[in-house]
Amino acid sequence: MKKLKKPVWITILVICIAVIIGGAVFLINYMKPPVEDSISRSDFTEAATEAATEKSTAAPTELPTEPPTQKPTYKKYNQKTAPEPEDWSNLSFDELTEKNPDIYAWLYIPGTNVDYPVCQSLAGDDNFYLDHNIYKEYQFSGTIYSQSMNSREFDDPVTVLYGHNMLNGSMFASLHNFEDEDFFKEHNTAFVITKDKLLTYLIYSAYSYDDRHILNSFYMQDENSFQSYLDSTLDPHSYDANVREGVELDKNNKILTLSTCTNGASNTRYLVQGVLVDVADREK
Repeated sequence: MKKLKKPVWITILVICIAVIIGGAVFLINYMKPPVEDSISRSDFTEAATEAATEKSTAAPTELPTEPPTQKPTYKKYNQKTAPEPEDWSNLSFDELTEKNPDIYAWLYIPGTNVDYPVCQSLAGDDNFYLDHNIYKEYQFSGTIYSQSMNSREFDDPVTVLYGHNMLNGSMFASLHNFEDEDFFKEHNTAFVITKDKLLTYLIYSAYSYDDRHILNSFYMQDENSFQSYLDSTLDPHSYDANVREGVELDKNNKILTLSTCTNGASNTRYLVQGVLVDVADREK
């Protein structure tokens, strides 16, 4: 066998080293926790907390002793009516929007790692936050986001929020907890917090789906089409589907759909869906 000349060996060796280093850098960036993992609501609410303290010192007030008015849905499914006050009452959207005006909501799902701000690009780039963090810096893990087809008021028939299924458990990875039947039974609530509202959703369905664009694939403004879509979410043809018994949906409902990748084929998605059951006012 003819030996390769020394320059050829050197070239091959350099290429191999470059490939190994490049692969290592990619894995490190992929596996490391995103910037948002180190961000908590306290980072954004320090000033609001100080203001609240000053206000309480000047004019003490008592917290309401009665819980918010409960709808039958709460009683039937034993839902929490609200997150704990320390988790959301001091959340300052003035501070959030100072950092990035694209931030318009906060999503919190008890029992999961989902506790993140929600963005929508005001520049019209629907997929900008697929790979950018809340500071608009490139980041593989991206940000929880919606597209411009959805209103920022969560008043569309269906609102879709997207997030990555990260290996380190961040973003929407822990939505896969709902694949477990016991977890699904015990965790039934998602909260969306906006500047002036607290929206409570009953999580009623979770299942694997294909990668079609839901808002482009179903005409939600047509009552019959919308009802057909709602019925499909109550009876999804999926091997891993979990559906809450007794839930009935109609044209008046508002649906929150959380979409992330599955751990399988690239053309599949895992959806967790909730129906709006309560809207409460909150101080701005």
